[in-house]
Amino acid sequence: MSRLWRGSLPRCLPGVTDRTGPSSSTDRDSTLPIAMERQRITALFVALTSAGAALALAAAWPSSTAFPGWWALGTFIFVAFVLENLHTELRVAAKGSTSFVMHLAGCLLFGGFWGGAIAGAATLSNQISLGNQSLKALFNVSQRVLAVTVAATVYVWLGGQLPPTYLTLHSSLSSQAVQRDLGLFTLLSASYFLVNSVLVSLVVSFSSERTFREVWSLNTRGILGYDLGASFLSVLVAWMYVTVDRWIGFGPIGLIGVVIPLIAIRHVYGLYHQLEHSGQELLQVMVKAIEARDPYTSGHSLRVSEMSRAVAVELGLPAREIELVETAALLHDVGKIHEEFAPLLRKEGRLTDEETALMQTHSEKSADLVGIISKFHGFIQESVRHHHERWDGQGYPYGLSKKNIPLGARIILIADTIDAMTTDRPYRKRLPVDVVIAELQKCRGTQFDPELVDVVVASVAVRRLIGGGASTSGAGEIGPPRSKRVSWPTTGLWKRRA
Repeated sequence: MSRLWRGSLPRCLPGVTDRTGPSSSTDRDSTLPIAMERQRITALFVALTSAGAALALAAAWPSSTAFPGWWALGTFIFVAFVLENLHTELRVAAKGSTSFVMHLAGCLLFGGFWGGAIAGAATLSNQISLGNQSLKALFNVSQRVLAVTVAATVYVWLGGQLPPTYLTLHSSLSSQAVQRDLGLFTLLSASYFLVNSVLVSLVVSFSSERTFREVWSLNTRGILGYDLGASFLSVLVAWMYVTVDRWIGFGPIGLIGVVIPLIAIRHVYGLYHQLEHSGQELLQVMVKAIEARDPYTSGHSLRVSEMSRAVAVELGLPAREIELVETAALLHDVGKIHEEFAPLLRKEGRLTDEETALMQTHSEKSADLVGIISKFHGFIQESVRHHHERWDGQGYPYGLSKKNIPLGARIILIADTIDAMTTDRPYRKRLPVDVVIAELQKCRGTQFDPELVDVVVASVAVRRLIGGGASTSGAGEIGPPRSKRVSWPTTGLWKRRA
């Protein structure tokens, strides 16, 4: 999908607070310069992107065709605008649409200059209809123009013909020229998505304090293959336009036969995305209902899920595995819904040995409940079952050690422990980041996977979550509040009740 920036601009007004509660004047004074610096960096990046778009348009002019006509331009712009409005929300401060099909088709037919003009005009119309801020609108228009024109320039530089040979009369797939241009089209579309996704990820990173890697992984990695495959619809659009133009002399009518399937495909994809999102929301509701029995750990599972996702992203796991880790972390304590755990969850003092043994059964009970859903068998269920296993083999329920412990379980353990250390307790306040990091390093190679500790210590994104930064669920969103107390003491800073 072609991406647009939809996140909030950096805020630097007095009175802006974080999720830990109302800020003092000192807090505001310290965060104001940081927010202002983010605004300056974001504005500078938008200015550079705009300048690059203007230069790229100028460079693409020599390779473009003659003026294609107002009907042709208007039709392409209108269809791209319609597809742009049928967008899908991405995970972090961006949205995606199938409008890129019209951008690339216009590029193939009329060259990079007119293709860039189509992309820019359609995006500008969309931004005006949404009432977006001028800086955001300028960036979205510029990055689209830059992506199209750079892709066209790469295509022509490598020897591609505009319009391609496969759109000419009597072209055959056996022709070397046709095969060359089809191969070069793959590079054209790859260049487009590379420029588009990098620019949007960078501006989101600058404006939200997320790392580029985190943003790109969450928004792009899982759908890049889909983007490249769907881009060949642009060839179909261009072919329909040329074919109808030969038949009746009015190519824009040919777009009708392509647009309807495009809208249908987008509708089906949207329904799938909506169903997936609704399923995740239902899981969160269920987890919140379970945690309502223990007011001292409210929001715990959601925070562990966020932290686990951040660690999985830093490890460079595939998008599908990141989703599985996130879901397993969200469900890791669902077994505590069983009635025998209720008195233990409400107990103020230390658990007895018998009560501790009973509490330690919750991981298997959680796995049994998770296993009721067939799609959760395997990775998710085993991650839930073993999330209290230790690297040195001293954990439970089976005493697994080292790489015998599922990766998802190792990630959840460290995220679970971090949340325990960063939660206020009756006998101490939440621990500062440097103390948390010190405790993780102390238990490196005994309780925790050494590699995961290294990732957490080195990651800016994970450290931000440890410090109570913004939620990874979206730009500007406020994550679940930290619980104010936990109902039992422990002998170590990192140790927590099972």
